[in-house]
Amino acid sequence: MIKYFVKLRFYPGDPLEEIKEKDLKSFEKDYGVNISYEKIENREMKDGLLMEKTLDKRIEDVSQEVITLSSDKEDNFSNCIIALYKKYRCPRTPYSLMGSNDAGQKIAKRLMDTHGGW
Repeated sequence: MIKYFVKLRFYPGDPLEEIKEKDLKSFEKDYGVNISYEKIENREMKDGLLMEKTLDKRIEDVSQEVITLSSDKEDNFSNCIIALYKKYRCPRTPYSLMGSNDAGQKIAKRLMDTHGGW
């Protein structure tokens, strides 16, 4: 059985609205998938601006919000990604899907073009 797994990495300013765990729990229930959420915040206030040096950091240490989605049912997985893209917009950098497996990444990329592209 194929396991679909994707990490959607949203960097500051990417999502259309605030990502809330209660909303993600609702998606999890509605689509019968597993969702986890992690918020990484390493920006610092300097001269009135939130700033972060990212040049020498691992991608996992850069400020971001990560929605991890997994399922063994392709339709449930795809439909949940579509709903996430509609609510938050699809992530927008080349590293947005880093950490995903091939099956999950292919679906997430394909859906970016049709349901949440920039």
